[in-house]
Amino acid sequence: MSRKKAPKKAGVYAGSFDPVTRGHLDIIFQAASLLPKLYVVVGVNTDKNPIFTDDERTEMMRHEIDTVVRPRLKKAGLSCDIRVERNDGLTATFMEAHNAPFYVRGLRLGMEFDKEYPSLVAGHLEYKDFKPVFLVTTKPDLQIVSSSLAREIGHFNGKSLGHYVTPYVEKKLRQRMGEKGPERNS
Repeated sequence: MSRKKAPKKAGVYAGSFDPVTRGHLDIIFQAASLLPKLYVVVGVNTDKNPIFTDDERTEMMRHEIDTVVRPRLKKAGLSCDIRVERNDGLTATFMEAHNAPFYVRGLRLGMEFDKEYPSLVAGHLEYKDFKPVFLVTTKPDLQIVSSSLAREIGHFNGKSLGHYVTPYVEKKLRQRMGEKGPERNS
């Protein structure tokens, strides 16, 4: 009688996280609730010009996981080996190297799937065990949260920034935007 190998259970949630938002943290919590091991990968997106360095984004993500996600998991009686890593290459290559076939993506509203689809096709071509996992935020009001919107609200010193990011990230974002100074329309 042949014995099948146990299925791989690790996942990867990759993004630029510039900055990490409450929506990201909700998706991380959900993925960590489903998987015994999750790599949160701070990556490079060649289409974006981040306001935070790779090191800053990685540090913020580690802080947020330690202070927001892990306590929430503990309170729910759950555990997950969450690791924050940086990656300068293809996510599928990272996934294969770490034996992590589950590609976690957060979907906001309907338009996100169309945006994600090319990455799914590329992932399958690069890594034969690639398995997409789509999650939506557990709170409907987080459906509108995005890093780009948080940056814009921070840039113009908006009052609602705390809805998009935690106090720790809000402080970092306001400091960074203060360095650049808000644009004023004349």
